[in-house]
Amino acid sequence: MKLILIISLICFFGLPFTPWWMLWVVLGICGWFATTPKEAMSMGAKVATLTWGIKIGSEFFTGGSILMQRVADMMGLGSSIGLVIATLVLVVFLGGLSTMSGYQLKMLFLPPATSPKNM
Repeated sequence: MKLILIISLICFFGLPFTPWWMLWVVLGICGWFATTPKEAMSMGAKVATLTWGIKIGSEFFTGGSILMQRVADMMGLGSSIGLVIATLVLVVFLGGLSTMSGYQLKMLFLPPATSPKNM
C-alpha cells in the first residue's frame, strides 16, 4: 500500500510538468518490478485510479464542472458524473494494461531458469 501511495504522489505531482501519457510509461516501469501478474494489474489499476481520480476531482471542484458538463452532453453521457465514471473505467483498464505490459516485458527478457514461474 505504501508503494502505491508513493507512486501515486510522484505521478500526481509530476503530471502537470509532463504529457498526460507519461503516467502510462511510469506504470509500465512499475510493472517491470512486480513479482506476479496479479500484483502488476492491481498496482496499475490502483495507482492510475488514485492519481487520475484526484486530478479529475480537483478540476471538477475548482471550476471545471461547466466544461465537464458540456463534454458529457457532447458525448451523450447526460451528466458530468457519467463522464467521470467513464473516464475512471478507461483509466483502470489502461493502468492495468500498462503495468501488465511492463511485467510481460520483464518476463520476455529474463532467462527461463530465473523466471519466477520456474522457481
